[in-house]
Amino acid sequence: MHYTEEVLDRTTGELVTTNKGEWITVTELGERYSVSRIKVRTVLREMDFLYVSGGQAHNRHRLTPQAIEAGRGKHIPAKAGKRMNPFDVISPEGQRWIGERWTDALAAVDARAAKPALADARQALNAFEQRGGRSPLGVHGQVLWLCDHHPMLSHTDMATILGVTQQLVSRYVALRRMQTQALRLRLSMPLRDVVKVQLREEQDGGRWPPAEQGTLPTSTTPPEMNPEHHAAA
Repeated sequence: MHYTEEVLDRTTGELVTTNKGEWITVTELGERYSVSRIKVRTVLREMDFLYVSGGQAHNRHRLTPQAIEAGRGKHIPAKAGKRMNPFDVISPEGQRWIGERWTDALAAVDARAAKPALADARQALNAFEQRGGRSPLGVHGQVLWLCDHHPMLSHTDMATILGVTQQLVSRYVALRRMQTQALRLRLSMPLRDVVKVQLREEQDGGRWPPAEQGTLPTSTTPPEMNPEHHAAA
């Protein structure tokens, strides 16, 4: 996207439009380097061009204040009343700056992911997702799968494998822990003394009367409440 700027020409008193060049989004930068939207953000974090903003329900990658101050990009806020999320754009100067550092940053990211334990986990995850024509799990599902099948991996290791932030991995792991604890609590609760069922009896002509409420005894039902106890008496 080409950005322009209107500047007042003090000699003529007229506004002059100047072309500030082509500014691109982070995703468009990734397309230029033929990497995924996740990978490009990982590489830009490696060179301290992006950081993850905190304190919000949905953390987002943002240009660092240093990058903005140096004129390498700017933040476009959401517009009130319009369905547009905030986003960042990278200036021509920022694109040149990234190009000078891209190869080294990409090599550092790939080197961490190439460690044997991490490479094996990534290969196993890929094989699972491709088995039987499965759809991709998404980052949340991938974190859960790694927790179940490679529990010795740290949050940082999982973040390296998936190309996301350690904070995001920690959030999904904490959610998994809370859900597991809630399920274990429900399983530990005793069953109720009786179970309500619907009883129906067939009548002539194949018609069925309205359902009648009944109860079936369980292992914890006292003998005096068990219908078989009264029948035997």
